[in-house]
Amino acid sequence: MENISFSVRKGEILGLSGLVGAGRTETMRLVFGADPIESGTILLNGKEIHPHNPREAVELGIGLIPEDRKQQGLLIELPISWNISMATMKKISKCTVLNRQKEKKTVESLVESIHIKTPAITQLVKNLSGGNQQKVVLAKWMAAECKVLIFDEPTRGIDVGARHEIYKLMNDLCRQGVAIVMISSDMEELLGMSDRIAVLCEGKQTGMLERDAFSQETILSMASGLN
Repeated sequence: MENISFSVRKGEILGLSGLVGAGRTETMRLVFGADPIESGTILLNGKEIHPHNPREAVELGIGLIPEDRKQQGLLIELPISWNISMATMKKISKCTVLNRQKEKKTVESLVESIHIKTPAITQLVKNLSGGNQQKVVLAKWMAAECKVLIFDEPTRGIDVGARHEIYKLMNDLCRQGVAIVMISSDMEELLGMSDRIAVLCEGKQTGMLERDAFSQETILSMASGLN
């Protein structure tokens, strides 16, 4: 990665575009502390941060909804309750003892507010639809009160109805002041949801577009390294 520089503001969705192998996911893994940073700086609210692992990133208020939710975002053999609360154990525990009532209240409130369709919070995540599984990943970071959320291909493998629900949740989060970085290969999604779009090509940033300059042709040209 080199010559990559962008910012995302509170209440904004920054789209991250590029062809396969452009370095979009790799860049955001650095921000999330999943991979080590060899050079460059990350600023949060004007202060330099150094997340050495995802746990430190979460403590700083950064969450990641990964492209492969089943392998990287969820423990599908465990219930909804555990998947949502696992990033907030410190908040719902005292002296390493989990407060079950507090956990239940937190999880049930989120399940209701973002409309996760399930008969009970004890339901195993593997039994949910793709859209509801994605909502569980999102609920985990909402419980952790993350202020920066990275969505990597937010609606891949999700039906049309659930797709619009995810978009609504993203917009609701923006209205609450959350800053969102959205990696997407879906051009319609990228153009429709983003406030600005950063374009990468082979590990380099080749453009930053404001909404009034959005066009599929321009993005594809930048993503191919032709612009």
